[in-house]
Amino acid sequence: MPHNHRIAIDIETIPLVNDPDFQNPEHWTVFAVALGHAPPHGDTNVTVLFRNTPTLTAEGELINDTIDWIADRTDSGRTILSYNGNNYDLPVLRHRASRIDDVDSGMSVSRRLALLLDTSNHVDLIQDMKDRKGDWVSLDDALEIHQITADEPEWMGSKVTGAEMPSMGIELLSDRPNTDLRRVVKRYAASDVDPLFELHEKLTDDRVRD
Repeated sequence: MPHNHRIAIDIETIPLVNDPDFQNPEHWTVFAVALGHAPPHGDTNVTVLFRNTPTLTAEGELINDTIDWIADRTDSGRTILSYNGNNYDLPVLRHRASRIDDVDSGMSVSRRLALLLDTSNHVDLIQDMKDRKGDWVSLDDALEIHQITADEPEWMGSKVTGAEMPSMGIELLSDRPNTDLRRVVKRYAASDVDPLFELHEKLTDDRVRD
């Protein structure tokens, strides 16, 4: 069982091109970051940080707020948990930080993000699932395999899915604030990080038994 501070992270994004490629970080911009903190002893805390406007400055503030949130709760002994973070979340964050610094170098987003990630142990749980199953496994399937229950928010009578996040993000960044929609997006984003701690523990236990 892990004994250091663990942080779980998942980003919500909007595509910048008509036919986006999930393998290309240049195709995405970040509108929300879901974060969880599991201390060695005590309760897990989950929050979702939002970008306030469509500007690059607001995106830079979101990434800096993310860095601050993590740094305020942990030190260099932290473990960052993600699900497909190596291929998506972290490359997108690094690219957006670089893009923001190109426009406003005073924000120092790239430097601060690099320092945070370089002093963290990153565990991408999708790789652990692939090692066990021999193929890529979705987060929903990984949770089902390990009998982990996650929140399933609904919007207008239907279960919210990741495919709806870009349009919901665009709506949240518009000049038509919708507190109900923001609440649903917050629940959905949180549902992608809250179960990662239990999944990490079960995968760790699996390795010990093997």
